[in-house]
Amino acid sequence: MKNVILGLLGCVIAIYTIVSCLSIYSISSRKNEVENCVAQVVKQNMQRYYAKEHSDAEVSAFVKQDLISQLRSDSRVSVDILACDMRTGILSVSVKEEFFLPTGTQKVIQCNKTMIVEEEEDEEEISA
Repeated sequence: MKNVILGLLGCVIAIYTIVSCLSIYSISSRKNEVENCVAQVVKQNMQRYYAKEHSDAEVSAFVKQDLISQLRSDSRVSVDILACDMRTGILSVSVKEEFFLPTGTQKVIQCNKTMIVEEEEDEEEISA
């Protein structure tokens, strides 16, 4: 009887450890995926639309569409464009992803990325 109880207790501890490891891995992999995806989309859209003939509303829609298409998961993703000005070169995006862990608890990951274009002035223009 003692061995049965110890065996069951060992199984419960093993299952709890495995579920905890899966939860930690799920959080870190989703966070990494969101950060990399947002950085890539912000950079691509800034390179594509900076100082071009597109309005800021169009660029915001393109950024949202790109982020939602690249973040393919079973979770709920919300994308907010905090700032978008393609004439001056500012693009700021906030992404919030809500998902459930294997334990059944809900987790929220939020990522904010801002890109600002800097231009260097030529020495000839400064002295003139």
